[in-house]
Amino acid sequence: MTENHTTVSESIVAELADDDTASVLAGQADVVDAVLAANRVFVAVAAGALANLEPEVTLPQFRALVLIDIHGSMTVAELAEALGVVPSTATRMCDRLVAKDLVDRTVDSANRRQMTLTLRAEGHALIAQSTRRRKREINRLLKSIPLQAQADLAAALGTLVQAAHGSDRTRASRPLRS
Repeated sequence: MTENHTTVSESIVAELADDDTASVLAGQADVVDAVLAANRVFVAVAAGALANLEPEVTLPQFRALVLIDIHGSMTVAELAEALGVVPSTATRMCDRLVAKDLVDRTVDSANRRQMTLTLRAEGHALIAQSTRRRKREINRLLKSIPLQAQADLAAALGTLVQAAHGSDRTRASRPLRS
């Protein structure tokens, strides 16, 4: 192991020292480092897929669009919870998405203080275009990996996704509270 690698691994364990997972991670620092490196690749691919799209959206705005799309409709409070932000931050984000004609915001007939968010056709189209770009870039990256390694990667990522769906700490997979 290089000195830098040890420092990164030790810093991960130190960050989680008061966490129950620290003891598990102590023996898995290489795996954590690999997942973090892969995460950086995925974030770069996602950011690249949003580049030069019209209208322009940030990664957090895109994440909000995807969450609304997944749920069909959401209240601003539900979106704030899913994003892990305070409602005022979600409201400002929604103001921008409404101004870009990507989201409709309507007053809930049952509770006039609640706003319901739904995607406009333009929001669906932006998600589809970004998804096509991400798939194209991921396919380009995968072409340099042998087929068996691709199969192993798919299995490992599938296992990671399943673990995320079972974790209360993974906001992207947390169900919304009723």
